[in-house]
Amino acid sequence: MRAEITGARFDSTRDKVGVRGGVAPLSWDNTLLAADPDGDGLYEVTTTFPRAPFGGQAVTYKFKMDRPADPRGGWEDGRNRQLFLREAAQTVTRPFNSAPDPVETSRTGTLRAHPAFPSKLLAPRDVQVYLPPGYEEAKSRRYPVLYLHDGQNIFDSASMGMEWQFDETAEALIRAGRIEPLIVVAVANTDARRDEYTPTSAERKRADGSVDKGGGKANLYGRFLIEELKPFIDRTYRTRPDAASTAVGGASLGGLVSVWLALEHPRVFGNVLAVSPTVWWDGFVILEKIAALPRRTPARFWIDIGTLEGADAVSAARRLRDALLEKGWKAGTDLEYFEQEGGQHDEISWASRVEGMLTFLYGKRNAPPR
Repeated sequence: MRAEITGARFDSTRDKVGVRGGVAPLSWDNTLLAADPDGDGLYEVTTTFPRAPFGGQAVTYKFKMDRPADPRGGWEDGRNRQLFLREAAQTVTRPFNSAPDPVETSRTGTLRAHPAFPSKLLAPRDVQVYLPPGYEEAKSRRYPVLYLHDGQNIFDSASMGMEWQFDETAEALIRAGRIEPLIVVAVANTDARRDEYTPTSAERKRADGSVDKGGGKANLYGRFLIEELKPFIDRTYRTRPDAASTAVGGASLGGLVSVWLALEHPRVFGNVLAVSPTVWWDGFVILEKIAALPRRTPARFWIDIGTLEGADAVSAARRLRDALLEKGWKAGTDLEYFEQEGGQHDEISWASRVEGMLTFLYGKRNAPPR
């Protein structure tokens, strides 16, 4: 921290510094504090990981200063740092705010990019498409399609330092004959993510007492998917465009908007992945939406949550499950609910659940006739 101290950005008599990260016992919500035993501006902290992250992914982390005058600030600049656990004991030694190393990424199978996909409704965004094994050879075959939000994190870790590993998992399951081949469309988010992924505008009080207000463009985002992106995908690729063959999914707010869009457009989206969904948005408005349905729709739902996401998040996910059950969905057939012991609110935890998601939606016993 010597440069931070010299530059008056860190006051060692008042401020604290440590590490936050995306793999337990690290957390993005709380700082594991470091100490400077010699008073020389070199801070040290040690932590132990019970196991390497799922899928050979890296521990993502950042150093953070905890300053009373700026409780929300103090983060290092730039993207998350990566640490691959490849030895029993490893040491990271570097100055605060040093430039991150290049992100190690991996991609599997056939991926096609549609950068800055245009829209008359919303800002352009990148779209990536995964094509299953055999797509080029089976010229007459058509495929179900899964649309995923936060698409920049689906196939590689360049954005977050973590990824869902959807390409690796889908490729392995398809080649093993465990699921039917499918097309995955990863739709990147934009700076308007919160607005586009929420059905209503809402106010929320921050920890510092200020009020944050936003949201409410989920229906417009739905129009983008239905009126602009889906027609393009159906024209460009050999899809099965019916609702029973079309799924929508995402995590956190992406899980919320997926449930909302499936309820709003049951003739378009017949399958849903609601991963760690933000059920609490605007006073649990999604539960009001479900309660107001005249009857259940044909949609099939996967809902999950990690136990380390907090008691409130687990309780909210259970409430979402129960609301659907009360409306007539059947557990184990058109509704699958999963609580992952030790699961966190991050891409590594979600990646470890992708096999279950895909098996539920596309397992051979669930495959509709072609």
